[in-house]
Amino acid sequence: MNWKTAGKIAITSGLMLYLISKLDLKAIYETFTQMDLAFLSFSLPFIALMYLIKARKWQTLLNCINVQIPIRRSLEIILIGTFYGTLTPGRAGEVSRAFYIDTEKSRSIPTVIMDRVIDIVCLLALSVLSTVLFFKDRNLIYLMVLVVLLFIAGIIIITNERIITFIFKSFSQRKEHKENYIKTIREITENRKALFIVFSLTLAYYILNLIVYWIVIKSLSPTLNNILTFSLPIIVILGNIPISISGFGVREFASVTIFRMLNENSAYGFSCPLVLYFLTSLSPALFGFLLTLRKKS
Repeated sequence: MNWKTAGKIAITSGLMLYLISKLDLKAIYETFTQMDLAFLSFSLPFIALMYLIKARKWQTLLNCINVQIPIRRSLEIILIGTFYGTLTPGRAGEVSRAFYIDTEKSRSIPTVIMDRVIDIVCLLALSVLSTVLFFKDRNLIYLMVLVVLLFIAGIIIITNERIITFIFKSFSQRKEHKENYIKTIREITENRKALFIVFSLTLAYYILNLIVYWIVIKSLSPTLNNILTFSLPIIVILGNIPISISGFGVREFASVTIFRMLNENSAYGFSCPLVLYFLTSLSPALFGFLLTLRKKS
């Protein structure tokens, strides 16, 4: 185990233990036992549609580099990528998708990266909008400014040609790989029609995700404030900061903080992101795991 992994385990454990020590364990347990599972089941069709949208998004990006795959194959690889993504900070494991495409990895990897970049850009926009409209807390605003700057810096690093050239040279990568990477980024960013489609699909994906989160909130307690639904982009973007294992601890801490801001029971703030993670990440990841076993056999 390297020091980075150990650090992320320590942060995850520390945040979760801190929250548990501050919250009523019995109240958390009751949020799960009293959950309306029948109402929660209404989220399943929306989740299925979310993953179909993800598959269509990546298919569109692959089309930019003249790689055509059926929507079903795209969905299978998305699920496999979700499995590997749940095991890594910031869902970095989703890059594994590129290795299931029959083309140069220096061409397919940038399509996955651009998929994530567009996801992050939409999330940042929705997070800022939610903060300004619904959660006008000074500390949260400062935090979101810092997060926006952090992710903008990250996006520049992985898309700027000079920085990419420096990185490839530093890791002694072949010039051909660097040129393929840059060429792919250009082909995607210069294809305005494809970008419009992908951004539209991403927005549709997060609208569905908001609906799912609203269902999760109401299945835990019908009396919870509807405004809490719009905290989702903030919780998700903070969970994408690669400082913990799969965002655990960070998401729950952010959620509890926002629930307290609206004078809601903190136990629900702890439970909501866990239920959402199980529905929209862990369950699809299990399907992805089964697909990896099928491919090996």
